[in-house]
Amino acid sequence: MRRLCTASIALLFSAGVASAAPFEEVTVGVPVASITDAEEWYLTLFGAEVEVLRPVPGIVEFKVTPETWYQIFETDDPQPSGAVVRFLVDDMAASQAKWADAGIDTGEAIQIPDVVTYSEFTDPDGNALGLYDLP
Repeated sequence: MRRLCTASIALLFSAGVASAAPFEEVTVGVPVASITDAEEWYLTLFGAEVEVLRPVPGIVEFKVTPETWYQIFETDDPQPSGAVVRFLVDDMAASQAKWADAGIDTGEAIQIPDVVTYSEFTDPDGNALGLYDLP
């Protein structure tokens, strides 16, 4: 019986029916006061090559990884959620220098030896963001 169950599970995985994760994509939405100003700021952060969708007025979505969309939505009284959205970078110092040259302060890089280097900062509306680099 155990072999039958193992074989059945193996078949499900190979057929693409079972998945280790319950979701195929994630969209993270954050409030902003001005969709125009925020879109310009985030285009500077994410780069001009990022895929952008504008599904309805007042909402802009950026495809920041193959399975992750970062959405900004305009509201009269944006209140940051308190969550921090962190982005993995290949080289913390080079990434921070690039954004500093573009006018974005990504905060102080804090290194935990052999674990992570990270920084935290906010967008102009106070939404918490971070960068991290793994050894």
